[in-house]
Amino acid sequence: MERKRSTDVLIIGGGPVGMVSGIYLDKLGISSIIVERQFELSQHPKAHELSARSIEILCQLGFTLEELRKEASRYEDASRILFCHTINAVIGEIDLQEGGNDEKYKTHLAAPEPYLNLSQTELEKIMRQKLSACPGCHLLIGHQWESMSEISAGMESKILDRRGNNTFTISSKYVICADGAGSPSRKALGITMAGDEKLDDFISVYFESNLRDFVKRPAKLYWILNPEAPGTIIAHHIEKRWVYHFPIYTPHEKKEQFTKEMLKRRLLMALGEENIPLDIKSISFWRMACQAASAFRKGRCFLVGDAAHRFPPTGGLGMNSGIGDVQNLCWKLAMVINGVASERLLDSYEAERRPVIELNSRESLRNYRKIWDVPRAMGLNPDLLPLQAKVVNSYIFKLFPKAWTNGLLRRIYRTLSKKVAAIPAKPVLHEKVKQGIKEQTEHFDRIGLDLGYTYDNGAIIYHEKKSPPQHTVSAYFPSIEPGARFPHFWVYEKDTRTSSHEWLHPGRFTLLCNEEGEKWWSANKSRLDPGIQKAIQARNIGKLLQNQPDTARERAFYDISSVPLLLIRPDGQVAWQPESLQADPADIFNQLLP
Repeated sequence: MERKRSTDVLIIGGGPVGMVSGIYLDKLGISSIIVERQFELSQHPKAHELSARSIEILCQLGFTLEELRKEASRYEDASRILFCHTINAVIGEIDLQEGGNDEKYKTHLAAPEPYLNLSQTELEKIMRQKLSACPGCHLLIGHQWESMSEISAGMESKILDRRGNNTFTISSKYVICADGAGSPSRKALGITMAGDEKLDDFISVYFESNLRDFVKRPAKLYWILNPEAPGTIIAHHIEKRWVYHFPIYTPHEKKEQFTKEMLKRRLLMALGEENIPLDIKSISFWRMACQAASAFRKGRCFLVGDAAHRFPPTGGLGMNSGIGDVQNLCWKLAMVINGVASERLLDSYEAERRPVIELNSRESLRNYRKIWDVPRAMGLNPDLLPLQAKVVNSYIFKLFPKAWTNGLLRRIYRTLSKKVAAIPAKPVLHEKVKQGIKEQTEHFDRIGLDLGYTYDNGAIIYHEKKSPPQHTVSAYFPSIEPGARFPHFWVYEKDTRTSSHEWLHPGRFTLLCNEEGEKWWSANKSRLDPGIQKAIQARNIGKLLQNQPDTARERAFYDISSVPLLLIRPDGQVAWQPESLQADPADIFNQLLP
């Protein structure tokens, strides 16, 4: 007999974005079921960068910095990016702590680390633990979403239990599609992807080794510019987990060519040492794309994460953008399910997120194209790599004796390799290369991109804006203008120091006010529906702000002190800053929560 289950929200896909969806909804009292087709967590690391904004979001949902740090690499390691001939033959570097650069992060963030270099595999383990403590979210592993149809109360999905090969249905009010780049649910909805579906194909080699005593300059990324073994070595954790990526040029090169033995030889060449003990755990092939879905919503179904957008990994924006999607969507779903807002609120999800995704997409693609400027500065031409793969794997080339062709290739590669290795001994060329490396800084130093995005269209009440902050990728200016992230600053009370973000609630609006603003709220809140009143927490911070030490009076602090009211959404974005106290709160919330 076919089983039937029901829930508020069905989440298709149990990766990081799907799990954050379940954890967030549980915190808001909304039930969910996550269906994940795999039986085990993947052991092959993919994403590894947890951004400042993602750390803020996870901490608001109950994650602690201690548990996130546990399997992350050291902060000092995560701050360096090296460009090398071999891993210990450094040609140039970017150090994100250099010259006090990291102070700008510490100024605007509560967390002492502005980012964490943490393997997705380890992050997923932490998330699974969190999920196990969420009574309202049930994770079904080894369960595959098959199809769905609309019913009167929402959606009905057919699910395959892969253990017993049995099917059952789950009815839900809404569906979150978090099933990755290939997203079967997106395809079933008839939503297409726009953009470049193939930039390059890559091979990814995951190996384990403790190289702490071997590497002379600990770092997060090592761009290996060795013509004999070019690629990127990512130290997910210098003492444990490493991944080696390099492009392969299909269809000229075939997956079968890249045997474990061949990859180990190439990896040792990139490391510059033949006798390093390393254990290749897995090999993966993946395709770099730059695409976004033609729609992020269809009816009661919402696309998040890779199901909605795919970026080059250059910039670490993929998973972090997905976490941002979830933060934007889940509180809105809760408001609608709880009857506080109508479904029109859900229209703001795509209206707000698409511009952010388009910006992140452009930056990721720009980073990928720009990184090739470094080998060009060395006198190498990366544009010839596909041609080389075509020639070497051609029928005619294979007619020559293998010993002769192998010898020819070795001589060519070694000549080019010597050219790269000699760069530090050539001051003019070395300076040119170092300048090319310096110009890659925005690829990694992206506080403006991470914290500075503003929602300009959606569940926000706008007025005639002042000059908006001129964020750049690497510069962030705090703002309390509608649509902006409410800024962090330290608040001192008695002997304690807390972040202004601790005033916020992930499921309720926060109304910050001074004495004048509190009088307006007390006199007018009765005009609101009781359900909306419950969705607002008011806090008089006037006296608290007046009693701050001079050292705390900086940045947006004075702006906040000067306004009688500031309304902040559950996702931490400013919703409303009144131009006067003549406004009717019913009108305000009719606009915010239609």
